[in-house]
Amino acid sequence: MNNKPLAKKGMTMRQKEIVLLQKIKNGDQKAFMTLVNPYRERLFRKAVSMVKDSDDAEDIVQDALISGYKSIKNFRAEAGVYTWLYRIVVNKSKDLLAKKKRGREKPMDDSQDSHFVDDRMGYEKKLELSEESRYLKSKIDAMEDIYREVIQYRYFEEMSYSQIAEVLDCNIGTVKSRLFKAKEFLKHSILQDDTGEGYFENQ
Repeated sequence: MNNKPLAKKGMTMRQKEIVLLQKIKNGDQKAFMTLVNPYRERLFRKAVSMVKDSDDAEDIVQDALISGYKSIKNFRAEAGVYTWLYRIVVNKSKDLLAKKKRGREKPMDDSQDSHFVDDRMGYEKKLELSEESRYLKSKIDAMEDIYREVIQYRYFEEMSYSQIAEVLDCNIGTVKSRLFKAKEFLKHSILQDDTGEGYFENQ
């Protein structure tokens, strides 16, 4: 049995991902869990923000990880692992919302492969927002889609410019331009209410 560590100390995150991906493609299930665990809570938060239900969000993330494991051999690592999983979660969240809208919701994938992620994530508490945060979120939600999403990706999902560019399929310059305009629009909207002057002081 190979007892070598999954990744050596001193490696960058990207280098660790490449090592783990190779091990996964060679059939190492433990390496898959090591690869995805750092991203599970962020993926869960994204799913909650879309489907507005913590139980559905947990099912979506679990289903996304199962799908990711099944398709791992086709993942070429051109994008980061988080960006790749993020896209899967977003697509599955959209699918669930569409099914609910049509009134034909189906249960999530409950295949035998679920043992890869069947340890419940335990994210019991829902996102609790202060009154100030709810106010800011309401302003963001009222923005045009192209500006709202870049704000959410950058400040709520804590994604890098390159990750946002991969998700939106555009270049980094476009991301920075949209983010600048989004912050200006948001600032103007907030200041119209004579509140929130401090939101952008440190940006």
